[in-house]
Amino acid sequence: DEINVLFADGSTACISADDVQKMNPPKFDKVEDMADLSVLNEASVLHNLRDRFQSDLIYTYSGLFCVVVNPYKRLPIYTERVIDMYKGKKRYEVPPHIFAITDNAYRSMLQDRENQTILCTGESGAGKTENTKKVIQYLASITSRGGTGYMSDVNNAHNGGPPSPLKPKTAAQKKQMLRRKSSMSLNAKTGAQVNMGDLELQLLQANPILEAFGNAKTVKNDNSSRFGKFIKITFDVSGYISGANIETYLLEKARVIRQALNERTFHIFYQLLYGATKEMKEKFLLEDINEYPFISNGHESIAGQDDGQDFLDTLEALEIMLASPEEIETILKVVSACLLFGNVKVKQERNSDQAILTNNTVTQKICKLLGMPAVDFEKALLKPRIKVGREYVVKAQNQDQVRFSCESIAKAIYERTFKWVAQKINKVLSRNQFQGASFVGILDIAGFEIFRINSFEQLCINYTNEKLQQLFNHTMFILEQEEYRTEGIEWKFIDFGLDLQPCIDLIEKPMGVLALLDEECWFPKATDQTYVSKVENEMNGKSKFAKPDFRSDADFCILHYAGYVEYKADKWLLKNMDPLNENLVQLLSESGDPFVAALFKDTSSNPGFSNMASANAGQTSRVRKGMFRTVSQLYKQQLENLMNVLHDTRPHFVRCIIPNHEKKPGKMVAPLILEQLRCNGVLEGIRICRQGYPNRILFQEFRQRYEILTPNAIPTGFMDGRKAATAMLNQLDLDPRLYRIGKSKIFFRAGVLANLESERDEKLRVLIIGIQALARGKLAVENFKKLIQQHKAIQVLQRNGKCYLKLRNWQWWRLFTKVKPLLQVTSRDKEIHEREEELKKVQDQHSKDKQTMEEIDAQLKKVTEERSTLQEQIFREKEMAAEADDQRIRLATKKAELEEYIHDLEERIDSEEEKNQKIMAEKKRVEGTISELESSLADEGNARQKLAIEKQQLENKLKAMEDNLAGREENINKMT
Repeated sequence: DEINVLFADGSTACISADDVQKMNPPKFDKVEDMADLSVLNEASVLHNLRDRFQSDLIYTYSGLFCVVVNPYKRLPIYTERVIDMYKGKKRYEVPPHIFAITDNAYRSMLQDRENQTILCTGESGAGKTENTKKVIQYLASITSRGGTGYMSDVNNAHNGGPPSPLKPKTAAQKKQMLRRKSSMSLNAKTGAQVNMGDLELQLLQANPILEAFGNAKTVKNDNSSRFGKFIKITFDVSGYISGANIETYLLEKARVIRQALNERTFHIFYQLLYGATKEMKEKFLLEDINEYPFISNGHESIAGQDDGQDFLDTLEALEIMLASPEEIETILKVVSACLLFGNVKVKQERNSDQAILTNNTVTQKICKLLGMPAVDFEKALLKPRIKVGREYVVKAQNQDQVRFSCESIAKAIYERTFKWVAQKINKVLSRNQFQGASFVGILDIAGFEIFRINSFEQLCINYTNEKLQQLFNHTMFILEQEEYRTEGIEWKFIDFGLDLQPCIDLIEKPMGVLALLDEECWFPKATDQTYVSKVENEMNGKSKFAKPDFRSDADFCILHYAGYVEYKADKWLLKNMDPLNENLVQLLSESGDPFVAALFKDTSSNPGFSNMASANAGQTSRVRKGMFRTVSQLYKQQLENLMNVLHDTRPHFVRCIIPNHEKKPGKMVAPLILEQLRCNGVLEGIRICRQGYPNRILFQEFRQRYEILTPNAIPTGFMDGRKAATAMLNQLDLDPRLYRIGKSKIFFRAGVLANLESERDEKLRVLIIGIQALARGKLAVENFKKLIQQHKAIQVLQRNGKCYLKLRNWQWWRLFTKVKPLLQVTSRDKEIHEREEELKKVQDQHSKDKQTMEEIDAQLKKVTEERSTLQEQIFREKEMAAEADDQRIRLATKKAELEEYIHDLEERIDSEEEKNQKIMAEKKRVEGTISELESSLADEGNARQKLAIEKQQLENKLKAMEDNLAGREENINKMT
């Protein structure tokens, strides 16, 4: 009744057998799919994962899940050879791997023309981002248009050629290729066609940019994604990548202004501070890293990471992917300004609530970087104008309010810059998206989180994971239903997705947790405590809601599928409203820098609150101008859109597990693993498996493995597999409720196969013991016979020895022993003669054989010479044929070139003749025009001569008249 248990620390204890879970038979050791385990419990799952993890088998299936345990070391399982190994293979043909999941999704998309999604979830540091990269790497490799991918293998197969292996490309080669083609890539702005070979590389190149602006060092992970993303990779009808789109969720913008101990803010800040040149530092007004209060821990380095080199890589990726040099410069200015907001120093005036600046140097730097008037900025920061009724009044800001305004505007600017970068990446990657026929989506989002103190962010993340787990349960229900229907199994179907609906309703429905939070945001005097009181009043009596223990600091509890989670509603109203200083937002929207102004172009004045941060471009078009939108509303809208996309696709689930918090290879902490399995829904999936028939086995395999338990159930000769399995089950006398017989396989309840395995092992043990007994009996009999023979031999030896002792002194025996050798002398001569005759015959035969061998050698030599001659002749003929073939190819090529040249010449001749005809016609027209002009010129010359003559005559007349007039004037003068 009691079992002695050995613990991991070496201690032992006696525990009741009822408290110990059953173990699977050795047949199930390191099983690739944990759904095949006959005994499904937490201990079995953990034991299987540990065995595989210690053998560097980090990928394990669990039904629809692919569980990944972070090895914290490099494994050679992502090489090009491994990619080729998984290319075009079915899931059960190769070991578990993220490549198998990706290839299965890609093949399903091509064959069924159905959109696919791969959902990667897990804690920070569990490997979500790395596995997302591997998915993108695999898709980019197998769809490469350079003749090295999956589609080129298909084309080569159709053309009769061998599939070519994927040529490895280093990061430097990729950057060099992208640099050569960057001019083509940047032509997306002008609508120019871009080589499709660039798209796969650009898709990989987008990741460093997102990591620089969205990743940071945490306690658990040196490169943790502080945002969720859904990457949609579209494919054309031929299976090539035609575009991509990246949608982001819940950027942890609070990390801009403060970080926990031993953590860093986003990578781009450190890259800028350590990688900027002297000229950049002067242009962007950069200071020493210890001068920025927003960087809480100063210089927090990462082992093996050079921020300066990463800055150069980020700049190169920005230049290649999405931005002009002016835009890059403005982005870096904005990043520098975000840091400077933390350097604004204010103090409180005496006997007043008004805060004043201790030094306006920082504000002038911020205004220079963001293109704002410094005086207006200081007024908006210290004395903002607010609307009271129909009039605007100036409100005095105290020290805490000014500091809060600086922090909130810095977070808003960085968040909008991050979204601008993501949108620019989408513009480059989705330039041919209209050609996309189907897509594969990759969701990289934080898994379920249970901390000691859980806040608003954890509620959003856990709410998302509730929806994703419901999707998994519903998908599993659909697949199980289809499997049972195909096999003709009668089973009362249960949609396990409905199990999570009460918890989801508790959060999202009207009068739910989020709805009440939005409602409280409308009341000016509402506080976090009034919100908690309203939640307790409305949720009291709900099955998924509970009040925390009086010793806890939490305000309320929610029962999620992963367990009870205690939430503390500290600053929830503020986080949900996310208010900004209206005056600062107005200044930013009117900035002299077009980039900064564009970041805030969608802002609008709201009564009581400024624009709500986090408004997506796609959502603002559907939202009424001036409408109040909270963070929870925007997030619910995003999640609803995401779930609509996921419901219209075929999902594939990847669950990432962190084995220990020390980042040590080979170490696995059991409680930590079990907690993550529970949070990731793996144990929930096992619970669903227990409700049905999780173990399935084909008729032939069942008969082959368990026929030993029913030796007389199946008659000799051929028998149908279903009938044979039915006869075996009847003789095994199993409860009919424990199994179902389908059309091609048998379905068993959990634990049945383990019992059959135990019975089989016991049967084999009895048979092996019987075989061993027979073998030992046979060996004993043979040994006994050998001993008897030895005994008889000893008796013979003894008898002969005694006879010899009796006869050795007898005279007649001595005479006999001396005469006996002489009896054979008479026949010795005859024997010698016979031997000589035999020797002579052998020598004659040897001489004949020798002569024959010489003749054969001569013939062989002759044949060899003829063979070599023929081979040389064949080789010469092959060379001649090859030369002739080459010459034929050259002649054909030359002929084609000459024909093309002749065709070009003929076209040129035709065009030249046409031009000549046009020129001749033009010449005739010009000659006619010239003749007309000459005749006209001649007429004009004659007319000119006539005019000249007339002019001369008129001049003569005029002169005569002038002389006459002069004579008359002279006469008149004389007369007077």
